[in-house]
Order: sequence, then structure tokens, then C-alpha cells
Amino acid sequence: IKHLASLSETFLAIMMGLVRSKCDTPSEEAANVALFSKAAAALISRKELLLLSGREIAMILCEMSQFLFIGGRGKELDASDDFIIFKSCCSVISAMVAHYPKQLYGCPPPLFNLLLVLLTHLLNTTPKTGLVPKALEYARVCELLVPHKDVFRKHVVGLVLRYIQALNEAMTPTVKAKLMPSIYALLDMCSEFETKQINSMIDVPSKALFAPVFQSYQKYYQYHGQS
Repeated sequence: IKHLASLSETFLAIMMGLVRSKCDTPSEEAANVALFSKAAAALISRKELLLLSGREIAMILCEMSQFLFIGGRGKELDASDDFIIFKSCCSVISAMVAHYPKQLYGCPPPLFNLLLVLLTHLLNTTPKTGLVPKALEYARVCELLVPHKDVFRKHVVGLVLRYIQALNEAMTPTVKAKLMPSIYALLDMCSEFETKQINSMIDVPSKALFAPVFQSYQKYYQYHGQS
């Protein structure tokens, strides 16, 4: 077992080097990210092979926050490669929530920074560039966090404020509709304190835009979504 653990640590280091290496095309980079995601998720689920520390969990999260900028390096990233990268990030987060929740409790900033990067990316996605499957992946991650709301609720505020900012920037009805499951899950993590905090940090026009969303959450999710 010790020998396998040592090999697993080496393998993880190799995979980290792989995603940091330069590639000729975005498709190659996307393939590397997908390979890293599968390897990381497999190791995360096998604690008998490799027990990650909180520092290592934070390092992986920080590394992944750079993945979605691959398309911004002067190379065009097509929709399929873009989705591969987005899904890869969500898959690793899901594995961490399932197998390393206590370690995540100790490093919420890199986790919620990655969630913010994913949300911002999603807000700039259209139906032609994978809005529907990306929104489903993000919603699954948000719903996985709900059972841990006592620890994470104060960190959700930034995500909700980013969503409200997008409402002010003329969010399309399609994007708004597809994001609803994610936003409902995030709001479900908030206590009355966080809800008041959010309202105290937005202006009157923002309150007018956000009020229907919150009322919809109360009607369709808070009272019925968990039955």
C-alpha cells in the first residue's frame, strides 16, 4: 500500500505537470485537462492509495481555476473542447465534495474562487456554445454543496452577487432560465443573515431585478424542492 501511495503521489505530480505544459492547439490542452480530471477524480475516490492534505486539495483547485482561460490565449477554443474543460472542473469538485469535505472546509477560498470562475464563464455562454449541458453540470455541483451549507453559506454571498451583477447587465431570458437550478441551490444555502447581507450590498434597481428570483425560489424550491 505504501508503495502504491508513493506511485500515486508521483502520478499526481506528473498529471499536474501535464496540464501546465504548453500545447500547440487548444484541443490538445483540453484533452490534457480531461485526462487530468479523470486521473484526479480516480485518486480522490481512492483514499487507500493517496490521502490528500488540505494544502494539496487547495493546490488542485487553484490549478483548475486557470483551465477556463485556455481559450483566451490567442487561440480559438471550439464548443466541444470548451465543454470538456468545464465538465472536467465540475467532475473534480464533485469528487472532492464526496470524498474530502472536511479538507474543503479548511480551504473555502480556492473552492469558491473556482466556482466563481465557472459561474462567470457560464454567464458568458450561449446555447450554441454549450449553455444547457454546462448549466446542468454547475447545478449538480451547487446541489452537492447544500448539505454542507453550515460551513459554506457565508462564501455563497459572492456567487449570488455575481449573478445579480449579471442581471443588471441584461442577462438573456435563456441564460436566466438555465441558471435557475444553480441559483436556487445557492440561495438554499443562505440563512436569513446572508440573505439580509446580500440585500444590504445591492442598490435599488438590483433589488427590483433580484426580488422575482428570490420569490420564485421561495415558491418553487424552498418549500417544495426538497420534498
